[in-house]
Amino acid sequence: MDSFGKRLESIIDKTQKEWKEEPPINQSTPPKISVILPSLNVAAYIRECIKSVINQTLSDIEILCIDAGSTDGTCEIIKEYAAKDSRIHFILSDKKSYGYQINLGMDRAKGEYLGIVETDDSIEPDMYEILYKTAVENNLDYAKAGFYTLVTPYEGEQYLLENPLSDTDQVLSAQYFMEKSLSPDIYIWNGIYKLAFLREFHIRLNESQGAAFQDCGFRYLTDMNLRRGMFIKKLFYRYRRDNAAASTYNPNFARFNLEECRYIREKMREYGITDRERWAFMARETVMMALSPYTTFREHSLPDQSVLSALEEFRKIMIQDREQGILKQEEMLPAHWIEMRLFTEYPDAFEAYISVKAKADYDIYGNFVQKMAEKKQLVIFCTGKVAKYALCLMRMNRLENIVAVCDNDSMKWGNKYQSYEILSPEETVRRYPNAHYLVAKQSHPEEIIEQLLNNGILKEKISVYKLPLNAFGSTNLFMRGL
Repeated sequence: MDSFGKRLESIIDKTQKEWKEEPPINQSTPPKISVILPSLNVAAYIRECIKSVINQTLSDIEILCIDAGSTDGTCEIIKEYAAKDSRIHFILSDKKSYGYQINLGMDRAKGEYLGIVETDDSIEPDMYEILYKTAVENNLDYAKAGFYTLVTPYEGEQYLLENPLSDTDQVLSAQYFMEKSLSPDIYIWNGIYKLAFLREFHIRLNESQGAAFQDCGFRYLTDMNLRRGMFIKKLFYRYRRDNAAASTYNPNFARFNLEECRYIREKMREYGITDRERWAFMARETVMMALSPYTTFREHSLPDQSVLSALEEFRKIMIQDREQGILKQEEMLPAHWIEMRLFTEYPDAFEAYISVKAKADYDIYGNFVQKMAEKKQLVIFCTGKVAKYALCLMRMNRLENIVAVCDNDSMKWGNKYQSYEILSPEETVRRYPNAHYLVAKQSHPEEIIEQLLNNGILKEKISVYKLPLNAFGSTNLFMRGL
């Protein structure tokens, strides 16, 4: 090959590499949905996430991968998929800001609707097809669904715990949220949003540094301006709870939420929102933004000066909201009103109260985990929903004394339940006569208890799982730390 040919080949090769890094978004017809995937150092999860998006039954989508400068191989994995699928566009963010990444994606988006998938999560194959059909048929500003809480305590062992939405299959508007004492949906990634609606009301994310709690402004501004929305009964999104780097575990929650609170109120003033209903809605949600995560935080940590300083600013905002008449007892849940009064009027009493409450909340699950960890051998009796929550809680906390699961349904014998073979009760008792038996059946467990007693199991070696079937409580860590 002559020198010209070599130079031409070099130019073509360089051009192709640049195109793969950030290909032009130039589709002849707009896609139905633009899906934004914000990423930063998620190499352990990014393949599963991308696969779940490219394998959607609705293929008419564009996938905007916005990376904030990953150094763990995430970018290389995205480029690998982009080289094989022209719907994938790699965009490098010049800021390490989740809000900036989403806004950058919204600016580039060409779709009729917008979806967001956080890159340590994944989605069911028919998520966007069903949400899009629902949105178009009902002319919705957004369509949203419930989600699964996902944890993988051991390799090859996965738990999906249900988080359904209420008030499904009816058209909702902003008024629906204004009349609620507590917002029924606090996430942004479990739905799709009409892009024209977002742009009409200038709904964007706060572009503060980091990636924690920056979706609050988007969520509240969306609900405040909603004309037609809908929740559906299905569950699609798989929200990962076992990533230690997730914002759920960020100790700077108070400062981040305070920034979001200020951002939302600034945008409300900027957009000319003056009606009492929407300001009262925001006042109630401000109480939740401050106090709900603080209770969770206090389950495992004591506040430092940064947390206390942010809470003091929240206290001033709430006092002002009460003085302006937008925070009223009759519009709040009784427990939230009491906590707000303690927090604003008696800070020391609130600290004492929240310490006791956090300990009690922790002990609901923590005491059970500790008690089960003390058993030499543990058998789970029943393999339904209750068993899944019980087993998930114990496996998340590294209990390795579970020797068997059993069930009275003979059709299940020999099949797998998570990583365990399902045995008959008779076979289980024969193999493990001295084990502790946990009955994972909360409605009428008496028959199973009687069955075990008749098979020679001592009463003190039988207990019933009575904890709430709460996805977040059942995935918390008590014995391993955060």
